[in-house]
Amino acid sequence: MTTPTQFELYDILKTYEDNYQNGPFFDADYPSRPAITQTQKVFDFEVNSRLGVPAGPLLNSHWCDVYAKLGFDIPVYKTVRSVERACHPAPNCVFLDTDKQFNNLEINSEIHPGARPSLDERITITNSFGVPSLAPSVWMKDIEEGNRKMGKNQLMVVSVNGTPGLAERDLVEDYGYVSAMAKEAGAKVIEVNYSCPNLGGSKEGALFSDPENSALVSKKIRESIGDTPLMIKLGWMPAEQLEKVIEANRPYVDGFAAINTIPRKVITPDGQAALPGEGRLQSGTCGFAIGDLAEEVTQNLIDLRTKWKDDFVICSVGGMMNAEDLHRRLDMGADLVMSATAAMWDPYLAQKFHNFKK
Repeated sequence: MTTPTQFELYDILKTYEDNYQNGPFFDADYPSRPAITQTQKVFDFEVNSRLGVPAGPLLNSHWCDVYAKLGFDIPVYKTVRSVERACHPAPNCVFLDTDKQFNNLEINSEIHPGARPSLDERITITNSFGVPSLAPSVWMKDIEEGNRKMGKNQLMVVSVNGTPGLAERDLVEDYGYVSAMAKEAGAKVIEVNYSCPNLGGSKEGALFSDPENSALVSKKIRESIGDTPLMIKLGWMPAEQLEKVIEANRPYVDGFAAINTIPRKVITPDGQAALPGEGRLQSGTCGFAIGDLAEEVTQNLIDLRTKWKDDFVICSVGGMMNAEDLHRRLDMGADLVMSATAAMWDPYLAQKFHNFKK
């Protein structure tokens, strides 16, 4: 069988539903990996490596299984809710016209769609799904299935999100409720999404930069899940703000994952919103161009941990497009590294990571 030189494991030209039912689109051979001579410890779990895929592309247990077999030892099961929620209309991911790193002054500014770059390591895309979720009756069974599919010393993390505007619970209660459901389904580690820019300005997407309210939610979740390890997902913010948020959440949280996507206004050259539907002018963007901003937050988290002589887990996410990028973040002091965009197009990224010689 000839190995294709270009892959799209998540096919951005297909709907979310098609990708959920039929993906990942990968029919080549699974890569070999070197013998595992030493395991690593993460939240008291033994793992083969500190490499994972963050909440996003791994839509269900089958996706988690395929990526675990590809060598990503810490796959994150895509964010679930306590209620069913449809996905934003397709397209959800479009390539963006950039070949340089974003800086913090460009957050929320306009950017145009572009073509797929010739080098996959330069891919930057929109990431606009709206945190869809199947009903809990579906995803709870599927999380059990996902845990069963993990290989030796592999750890599936489950991502959850609260939902505002429910008749039966307020937002804080719902974060606790959905986290308890994830634990009941068998989640060994829970990651809570406080930083999704794709929710049309709704309340749950703005939590990550709000020390008081995010800590209120973290406290509620901690009460709901007992001693299950808890990570919270943060977006980019200035160092002073990050310090306030981390300080407020430290009593309740075991780890911090950062960053999520960078919000930009994605418009066509004639000034129209590039993504269809209401509230989608602004989208999260991810891939190559967010690498510098992500690395900055990772360094700030490491500095805070050192300053406070703390031991919280740091999961670095964002803009790592090759094995060298991933190892550099680990060398900085991150405990875990996770790649979404690069892993969507390069099924052999984990193999390259495991074989990387410094």
